[in-house]
Amino acid sequence: MKMTIRVKLLLIILIANTALVLAIYIANKLAFEKSFTSYLRNTTRVQLQEVVNQVAENYERYGSLNWVYRGSEPWNDIVHQFYDLPDDAPPKARFRPPPRHRATATERPRRKDRPPRMGNKKRLLLKDPQGNIIMGKAQSIHSSFWFPVYQGEHLSAPNHDHVVAYLGVEQSALISNEFNQLFAQQQRQQFVVIALVALLITLIIAIPFSKYMVRPIVLLRRNAKTLTQGNYDSRVEINSNDELGLLARDMNRLADTLAQNQVARQQWIADISHELRTPIAVLRAELEGMIDGVITSDPEQLISLNEEIQRLTRLVDDLHQLSMSDRGALTYNMDRENLHDLLQHTFSKASHQIDKHHLTYSLQCDDNIEIECDAQRFSQLFDNLLQNTLRYTDSSEQCPGIVEVEVKQQQGKTVIYWQDSAPAVPCEQLDKLFDRLYRVEEARSRKTGGSGLGLAICQSIVAAHNGEITANLSELGGLAIIITLKK
Repeated sequence: MKMTIRVKLLLIILIANTALVLAIYIANKLAFEKSFTSYLRNTTRVQLQEVVNQVAENYERYGSLNWVYRGSEPWNDIVHQFYDLPDDAPPKARFRPPPRHRATATERPRRKDRPPRMGNKKRLLLKDPQGNIIMGKAQSIHSSFWFPVYQGEHLSAPNHDHVVAYLGVEQSALISNEFNQLFAQQQRQQFVVIALVALLITLIIAIPFSKYMVRPIVLLRRNAKTLTQGNYDSRVEINSNDELGLLARDMNRLADTLAQNQVARQQWIADISHELRTPIAVLRAELEGMIDGVITSDPEQLISLNEEIQRLTRLVDDLHQLSMSDRGALTYNMDRENLHDLLQHTFSKASHQIDKHHLTYSLQCDDNIEIECDAQRFSQLFDNLLQNTLRYTDSSEQCPGIVEVEVKQQQGKTVIYWQDSAPAVPCEQLDKLFDRLYRVEEARSRKTGGSGLGLAICQSIVAAHNGEITANLSELGGLAIIITLKK
């Protein structure tokens, strides 16, 4: 049988409370036994006070414990005095008279003068100050309560520094009183009843409490099931500030992210299909015109077809590279490279295009700056930035465009500033420049041949090098790309 969270929570509460009640019961039982034992010890001491006084008086009379032996008259009087005490009677106010004569070790009383046998109801023991048993069984030493008999205790002026004997009572005889036994039994029974009532109350409270605790989990599970079905508009309303409330808010944010990703994916597919359809439509129209004889197959027309094919090839290559980057399949061969050489090589190999577009460039970078990077990927990064500048910077022979590259090292980082001249990009669209297939309509038209993937590829390369790339407005009136690389 599959156990739900509610059942598990209910069992945990019951087990925890049962363990708590059991621990309290054991602790209370031990404390009660200790307290009750102390109570019995004190009560027994009070009850035995006359017997203790009689032992002290006999010790004072005879000067030792030689009078203690089985059958001696002083000991028989003490035993009679002990057996005559009721279990719960207070001590008598008077002392029994001392024995009339000193007994000797050779004297033995007649059987009729011996104290009556009381069975195993109570046993009285005596040992000397050194702990040697004088009267009683040696095996009863550890199962008895012992009370010291001080010198002069019968005179109500005991000398607590001088113990003359130890009077013992077997522990089995301590709870001989039926009222004491009844009290102890009632205490145990009452605690058991209290424990059962506590567990019953716990069960009554735990059932609705577990339902209350599980309710948010049920709502979260229901909402997660709705999200798996593709309904990203579903939200769960849990207003608590605990972990379940935080989880609910995180799940709502997850739903928003999934909805945005779905829209982005749909837009991505639509943009790709549109980008592919445009060159394909041009190629098809021109080829059909050539077949029908409407368009002559001259070299100029073939060059136009070749440009469309190249444009289509670049688009497919860019898409392939981005997909490889998303999957983490792009390989990077890291090594120490001279940043000045990489930038200079980029401008050198594109010098023909720079002259053709009437651009002027400025490179400010120390010759000794080295970074850990993949030279091929960084060359591709700078090529994309340069192509972006060539396509979208206004330039003519009378008013040439400007591109400036400045490299700075500060606070353990290498920062590359890539700036060009007008036109600029609206501030609200700067954050979208790195989105795939995104174009600024005023400055970036498809006539320039761009696919809207160049800056997205740049962002992928910089991220792979543990860096950050951002866009801002340029001091030259155009776009500024800032690349920050950690050393």
